Amino acid sequence: MALRIDDDLPPGVPPVTYAPREPRLRRPPFLAIAIAIVAVVGSWVPLVLFARGRVSKSELPRVQLPQDMGTQPKYREQQTNELFVDGRADRPRVVGTVARGKLNEDDHLYRGYTMTQTGGQGGKPQVKFFDDFPEQVKVDQHLMDRGRERYTIYCSACHGDDGYGAGSFAEGSARPTVNFDRAYFKRRDPEQVRSAIWHMLDTKRPAMPHFRSTLTEAEARAVIDFLRYAE
Repeated sequence: MALRIDDDLPPGVPPVTYAPREPRLRRPPFLAIAIAIVAVVGSWVPLVLFARGRVSKSELPRVQLPQDMGTQPKYREQQTNELFVDGRADRPRVVGTVARGKLNEDDHLYRGYTMTQTGGQGGKPQVKFFDDFPEQVKVDQHLMDRGRERYTIYCSACHGDDGYGAGSFAEGSARPTVNFDRAYFKRRDPEQVRSAIWHMLDTKRPAMPHFRSTLTEAEARAVIDFLRYAE
């Protein structure tokens, strides 16, 4: 039976403390404490260097641990590549390939004319112009207004607001600008004029860029009809 502190001790037994106490760990040695402090402080050094690198300027490329789109191995434009015979990294378009959605099979809508052969197989190809509007284009006032708007944005700088070829850009150009007056249309078949202008919009010329990337087929038709019928 355990004795309590306030109980009388037997003779000859030194006084001791019988109360329970919390267990304690031994104090680590000084060397271990010093190493731990140095390690904690040292872990802050990379953070300081990163913060300094974000606000400082350098001629060297930045260090990027993960490889991303900015540092991926690739060929830039106009670089050489020994893998190909011609040594070009930029590869030309493969002959006969067509971009998705750019087949443009409808000659009536996309070109305004079609190519036919006379005399059967091996005959001389001839151009046949269409006489009517494609079914995808609805001729109305909205089409005329859209043609006037597109003409003013893309064509008037050279051909003038009135179509007489006296645009602001044409004044300083050595090449004559086409004059879309009434006589120009009277000298040619109306549908041939329509297809010829369409061909100019779709084919890059030395003095005129093509507008395939800025005008849709319907908008190009609108410009042509505006030139033909606008007063």
